[in-house]
Amino acid sequence: MAVEDKPAYRWPMLAYLFLIGLIVNGFVVYILPPVFPRIAAQMDLSYAELGSAWGAFALGTVFFSLVGGVAADRVGLKKVLSVALIGAAVMGGVRGFAVDYLTLWLCAFFMGISFGFLGPNLSKGVAMWFGPSELGRANGLMIMGPSLGMGLGLLLSAPLAGVLGDWQQVMFLGGGLAVAIWLMWVVAARERPPTGAMAELMKTRPGLWQGLRRVFTRKEIWLLCFAELIIGGRIAAVFGLLPTFLVAKGMTDTQAGVMVSLANWSSLAGMFVGPWFSDRIGLRKVFVWPFLLVNAVLIGLIPVLWGWPLYLVWVVNGFFIGAALPQLRSIVMELKEVGPLLAGSAFGGISTFSRIGGFAVPWFMGMVMTGAGAATGFYFLAAIGVIPVALVLFVRETGHRAHGAAGTATDVT
Repeated sequence: MAVEDKPAYRWPMLAYLFLIGLIVNGFVVYILPPVFPRIAAQMDLSYAELGSAWGAFALGTVFFSLVGGVAADRVGLKKVLSVALIGAAVMGGVRGFAVDYLTLWLCAFFMGISFGFLGPNLSKGVAMWFGPSELGRANGLMIMGPSLGMGLGLLLSAPLAGVLGDWQQVMFLGGGLAVAIWLMWVVAARERPPTGAMAELMKTRPGLWQGLRRVFTRKEIWLLCFAELIIGGRIAAVFGLLPTFLVAKGMTDTQAGVMVSLANWSSLAGMFVGPWFSDRIGLRKVFVWPFLLVNAVLIGLIPVLWGWPLYLVWVVNGFFIGAALPQLRSIVMELKEVGPLLAGSAFGGISTFSRIGGFAVPWFMGMVMTGAGAATGFYFLAAIGVIPVALVLFVRETGHRAHGAAGTATDVT
């Protein structure tokens, strides 16, 4: 059995990936939903138009996630993320110039294109630098970045709009912070050195088409693609439209932002607890599908609760979804047919489906809320939440205690 590589620079690289997730994938993206009530009032937008404009970001990533993942597999993580980060910074700031539904939609769409090269490759970075004994925890820590940034964006966006003047200035602030992260990455990030087991893997790296064929002939990849379509779509829909729903029920935009952000804070605990137990026990699936099932049930309770019961359900929901998500990424990385060298392609494909869901589900939920009542949209999310539960049950277990997985850890380090 090969000795697991533990390069010393893996923790600084994880810190950089965490900060990218915190500021760019989290804060810069999620400063938009809390100011949707302001935008809707200024531009006279419906729930359906808000859902479509929010989903346009995900649609932009659909066409480029696979391209971005393959590019990182072929030319290197640092180069691809350097281009993606400056693109995300520019388009994140340009959102502040939107004046109507069309310009808001286009700004979100072009911002999403940059994230097609960014999102899949954060997970690839973890796969390149960490082996199986630390993989779950490293994934959990990396995913904490976007979750924490999401929470800060949802919490601070509306108050910042009041302090800075209006929602446009909040978008400009987000763009400036993203530029700072781009500079950090260009100066400090490194490529993984081809030493030890990584050097052996590099000798057998398949060509472009062979690599794609190896990844996308695995049933697990397709099952996870469709699972992420629903999961990503539901997360985008509920976080995008819940603030406006709560304001319509009587909260201020600041109260709604605080309320929605609570799930992100509780998810941080889940992202630590779930991966820790998963690494210790050596199993992945048991820390995914039960938690997704709880998440589906809790989402359906949102329209019928108010006050402290609503806060409690929302906090518990955040914990369970936070505990589940890191294991999905670990499963992909531990598939012996994928491993770190093809992780970009795998996550690019999965991210494509996730972003299709991120566009389609908020749009459809917005139409349901407009046509059948706001509460009905949340019942719709609860119903479709059962689908990823069923799909994950058919995914091969990859944890080190799984039957038939004895060679997997060696193959992916």
